[in-house]
Formats: sequence, structure tokens, C-alpha cells
Amino acid sequence: MRHHRFATGLSAVALLVLVAGCAGPNAGLFESDTGAAGPAPASELSGSWHGTFGWVGAHFYEDEARITLRIEEDGTFTATVTRNGGANNLAKATTWAGTAVTRGKRVTLRNTKGPWGWVTLVRSRNGNVLYGVASDPATEANVMLKIERDSRQEAP
Repeated sequence: MRHHRFATGLSAVALLVLVAGCAGPNAGLFESDTGAAGPAPASELSGSWHGTFGWVGAHFYEDEARITLRIEEDGTFTATVTRNGGANNLAKATTWAGTAVTRGKRVTLRNTKGPWGWVTLVRSRNGNVLYGVASDPATEANVMLKIERDSRQEAP
């Protein structure tokens, strides 16, 4: 039981550090002047992406799923969310569709289909990973998302 509490506490501290670091006064420290000046074209993100999301600090139940994301040159996207196995998994299979809007290192998936209204993610330095924290409407719990560009593609 102590190990479970320790792991839960450690997860909570890690999330707090992540959120504080992303929202702090130096959050835009690594953005270039041109990236902060205006929206970047969504075509930079075009291609196939695969990833996961998981519940932050899960206890008896989990909320875990796999995400397959396809972003087109015109900025539209489609995504399929498939729940991972497990008897206590609360994740729901769903599909997303809408537009991907970028501004600097931030990518917002504006969903017009499915229960998720929008999800804002941050691009990694090399542009091949999108990550962030969002609220899963099915569980109303925070989930961590990590979506990686298909390894057969290169970032522009």
C-alpha cells in the first residue's frame, strides 16, 4: 500500500512540475521570434501520428487508450481512439475530426466530431512528438497525451 501511495504522490508531483513549467513566465523561452509572430501552417504536421493517453494518478480504475491521428495538408484531421485492454479501463472508443491549428509550438486540434471539443498540445523541439494534458470528457479526469509522428516520415 505504501508503494501505491508513493507512486501516486510521485505522479502528482511530476504533473505539478510539468504544468508549472509549461505555464511559467519562461514558457515561450524556446520559441523563435517567427514562431511567436503568427500561426504556422498546419501542413507542417501533415501525415500519420500514433500515440496514447493515460489517466494522471489512476487508482483502482484506468483511463488508457491508443490514438491514431491523420493530419492532411489543408489542416483537417481525423483520429481514432481505441481503448487499451484491461477490465477496469474507463476509456471509450471514439473518433475525432476537425482542424489542426498551430501557433508556434502549440497545436490545437479543434474537434467537430465526438465528445472532445478541442485539445491543445505542444510540439517537441524536433517537431516529431505532440504532448500535453487534457480533460477526458468520458471520465472528467485529466489525461496525459503523447502522440508521435509515424517513424516512416520526417519532420519538414
